Amino acid sequence: MPKTDLTPLNRLRLLPLLGLTLPALVFAASYALAQGALPAPAQGAAPAAPAAPAAPAGGGDTAARARAAALAAKTNIDVTEAWARASGNATTASVYFHIVSVKEPDRLTGIEVRMADKVEVKDEMGRSAALQPIDVPAGGTLNFAPGGRSFNLVGLKAPLKEGDSFLITLKFDKAGTSSTPVKVLGTGANAYTAASTARRGDTTAGVTQR
Repeated sequence: MPKTDLTPLNRLRLLPLLGLTLPALVFAASYALAQGALPAPAQGAAPAAPAAPAAPAGGGDTAARARAAALAAKTNIDVTEAWARASGNATTASVYFHIVSVKEPDRLTGIEVRMADKVEVKDEMGRSAALQPIDVPAGGTLNFAPGGRSFNLVGLKAPLKEGDSFLITLKFDKAGTSSTPVKVLGTGANAYTAASTARRGDTTAGVTQR
């Protein structure tokens, strides 16, 4: 086997090769040390569960949307200027008011009042009948006034006295329930008047206590 003699000239030729090899060896050693420094999982520990996927943006809340729709429907309907005449000894009394729809159509499905046994609808001829659903046009107004359609309180539980007020609750298909105070005016009244002869302490925000 021939003997290799590293003469000074051969040593000089090896220097460039060493210059390339040594940095590579240093980098490999540093990488191995860094890998060894990472903590190993504890003995018997279960692997970490993957992170739960983020909820899709704009998924929405069905319940919140339903509440918003109900609120919009309720604010669409307004019941104004509700009034009745003093009843004296009569056991029935007519009630008048306006139903205003701001934008969307709706339907009046029922009326409740504690002052009477039941509520009927009275036509232009004065004939009373059981209340049937009444359509409320979109952006329109239904007027229930003397000489036209009105609602009849049947079986009054107490006489309606001028200056008193009581609550009436209307039920709508979309807007739900809407309660409004009814002013009791004089027997000769023909229209609602804001400045009625209310007793002291009686306001449109409440009802007369009996």
